[in-house]
Amino acid sequence: MTIKNIDRALFTGVFVGIIIFIIEFLFPDTNSFISIFVSALAALIGYLIGDKILPPKDDRN
Repeated sequence: MTIKNIDRALFTGVFVGIIIFIIEFLFPDTNSFISIFVSALAALIGYLIGDKILPPKDDRN
């Protein structure tokens, strides 16, 4: 079994972690629904950025 998108998944996780840290640091009393929405949006944006930065590897040998 090969994992092809591990680099994009790690990039997305780090991106979401950084965004959540910044949001919680700047706005500590936000509603939980807003935090969930921001984290979901950050995950989508992080995956799209990771897809552009880290192109898929060609496994043909």
